[in-house]
Amino acid sequence: MTKFFKLFQDSDFLTGILTLCIASFCYAGVGDDMKDWVFPLMACYTLFSVSTVFLIKSLIKLFQNSIDKNVIILNEQIPSIINVIFFSFIVFGFLIALFAFGFWIASFLFLWASITYFNVEKNFSNSIKSLVISLIACGVAYVVFTHIFYVPFPESRIFG
Repeated sequence: MTKFFKLFQDSDFLTGILTLCIASFCYAGVGDDMKDWVFPLMACYTLFSVSTVFLIKSLIKLFQNSIDKNVIILNEQIPSIINVIFFSFIVFGFLIALFAFGFWIASFLFLWASITYFNVEKNFSNSIKSLVISLIACGVAYVVFTHIFYVPFPESRIFG
């Protein structure tokens, strides 16, 4: 049983599990429309194949008793890990805002939250500066992509 727990310290096994989870979530989101048949399915099948290769490689290591314990978290890495976790929550919030408010408001909120969080000096003045930068960036992108390139963007599903 300790061999099995050693697998969780092997980067190949963790990469295979993570890729399998991502592929499963992506495959669950593929629709029945014709547009959803080529690229999303190919991407999902590629992710499934990559995860299978990594999992087979880690199982071979398990049976050969040559598991690499190469996933070690040091104390100085913890702030970076916390930043990655918090940014993942920001991205998840973006996806919820995208569903609720549409692309442009969600993008503005995402930029503002990201710039504010990753700014070294966290004060009210810098928060206002990040707000202005986010408004300008989204405004310029809106004009360029909707009026010059005519790109359609997702609209709000709740406030329609």
